[in-house]
Amino acid sequence: MIRQSCKMPVIPMSIAPFGSDEHLLKFAKWFFRNRLETFRKDIDICMTPNSRGQHAYFPALFICIAFTDLLSGLHAGKLWPSLEDLKRYVAKFIRHPEYTPDHVNLLYECLRHKVAHLAYPYAVFDTATSKIFKGQQRHLVTWTINASDRRPAIELVKYASTRELARDQTPWRVPYDARIKVRVRRFHMDIIKSIGGPRGYLQHLESDAAARENFAAFMKGYYPP
Repeated sequence: MIRQSCKMPVIPMSIAPFGSDEHLLKFAKWFFRNRLETFRKDIDICMTPNSRGQHAYFPALFICIAFTDLLSGLHAGKLWPSLEDLKRYVAKFIRHPEYTPDHVNLLYECLRHKVAHLAYPYAVFDTATSKIFKGQQRHLVTWTINASDRRPAIELVKYASTRELARDQTPWRVPYDARIKVRVRRFHMDIIKSIGGPRGYLQHLESDAAARENFAAFMKGYYPP
């Protein structure tokens, strides 16, 4: 009896239109030098206080989240990466314990989406309004954003009892029972460190053929040939 193999054919990986791995890696190093220079400049401007000692926290935070989206897209090979792609990048290359899936979910849903569409987050975000938190305990989450470089970069403080917003004027009583805190300079530093070093994304790109294919796939959308 002749047995037929069930193995799937091996499909060669492609990094085209890059001509070689060397071409791709040389461009990748230039790309990151260029983007990191701009990233540092933008955050420095946002974090330079004005005459009243105030910072541009939300532009800085949005740039940090968007830059991490860029990195997750390069890693996944997608010009429009998903939240799951972002969490995979963070878990693999940032790796600090405060970047839990729940914290990243809150960063994205409570802050990123609201800043993108409304300029500023809701005063209090109700986790029950998002399917991402389905099956979890409901929380009413307010926020604090500051310029600190201390760790943790992202922190969720849960209170034993419900509180009410007091510092801002509100049309009625607004309760909350949790607060997400983001320290922008620490977040910024963690993003930069995720690229270089012996366990960073660039090293992964040099050692992993699938990572180079994903990088090329992203670049074909970013710079249409």
